[in-house]
This record gives sequence, structure tokens and C-alpha cells, in this order.
Amino acid sequence: MKWILPLVMLLGISCQKLKADEYYVKYGLKTAGSSGGNVLVDVIKEDRNGFPTFIVPIRQDWEITIGPVKKGFNASMVVTKSGWNGITPENNLKLYLRIETSRNNGPWTLKELNGSDIPRATATIEYTIQ
Repeated sequence: MKWILPLVMLLGISCQKLKADEYYVKYGLKTAGSSGGNVLVDVIKEDRNGFPTFIVPIRQDWEITIGPVKKGFNASMVVTKSGWNGITPENNLKLYLRIETSRNNGPWTLKELNGSDIPRATATIEYTIQ
């Protein structure tokens, strides 16, 4: 009889560990410094399908959350100034990108940050859930 409670506790813990962790990914963007226009945001899923290019007005905060995803998911985001020709230097636009994750509906944790006060027309951020 003494062994029943420890056995039940052990089985309960073992069953909980069998459930795979679920993660949610939050992509965030802040822009500053430019006089107007838009930026194009590409959130790239592992399978390269599923999301359109988002058009975000400059100086407007933006974020999107996706999930659940599994361990090993590669989260990435590319932001480019709308109409940028790939050559002309950007003199005003400042881009601040971030990726946060939440495991099993826990608190959000900042995983990657790509921000700079140096003007730029494009930026990329990437993080693989480990």
C-alpha cells in the first residue's frame, strides 16, 4: 500500500513529460525617423507558405503572433522600405525588430533583437527555438 502513492506520482510526472512543448512566436517591429511611407514585412514560416507580405505604415508599431510551433522552428522576419531600389542609401528610416517566444503559454521571453539608430532600408532577424 505504501508504494501506491509514489507510483501514482511517478506516472503523473511521466505522463506530463510525454507531452511535447508548444511554443508561440511573437514578431515585433518599430520604425522611426522617416517622413512617411510604408515598410514591407515578410514573416517567413519554416514551410515558406502561409503568410502574405504585410504593409505597415512607417512610425506605427506592429506585431504578429503565430503558433503553436514545435522545438526547432526557425522564426525569421525581413523588413524592407517600400519602393527601395536596393542601391540608394537610406538617410532617415530606423528599424527595430524583435522575436519573442512563449513556451506552453508561459511568459514572453525576448530571444532576438535587431535595432539600430543608424538609418537603413532593410533588416533581417532570425531565431531557432531550442
